Amino acid sequence: MSTFDEYLTDWEFGEDWRPVVEHLAARVTSWPRGAPEPEDFCVDFPVDVLWTDGLLVWTSLVDPVRNMISTCLGGQIDRTGLRCGILNPHNPGDRLDCRFVLLGEGRSLSDLADVLLDWVAVEAARAARTRAEIRATGG
Repeated sequence: MSTFDEYLTDWEFGEDWRPVVEHLAARVTSWPRGAPEPEDFCVDFPVDVLWTDGLLVWTSLVDPVRNMISTCLGGQIDRTGLRCGILNPHNPGDRLDCRFVLLGEGRSLSDLADVLLDWVAVEAARAARTRAEIRATGG
């Protein structure tokens, strides 16, 4: 049972958004390379909209050398579409500005979940490269 299955079992979000987490649960077997493990993700209530009007899906990247959270990445899927960003843990909605994809135009909620996972995988790989470069230069 994955983290996403656990959220589905104890569902407390708007029913319109259940397909997003169902899709993420189904993707566990075909998880994007470079993305944090599925059990490292969290699902939370959205920011800047009613709690029934979306989901915030996020994960924390841990620096393996310092064993500390280095970055939080996430995205909000709501009635307008998907907003991704490097999250501020104190106010997650203020930095959802790195990637924006409109809902509609032939895109489903599952499509937006895939875009979110792909974005997180790219950003996680970028963060890992940056950490490696800093260590290599002695910074």
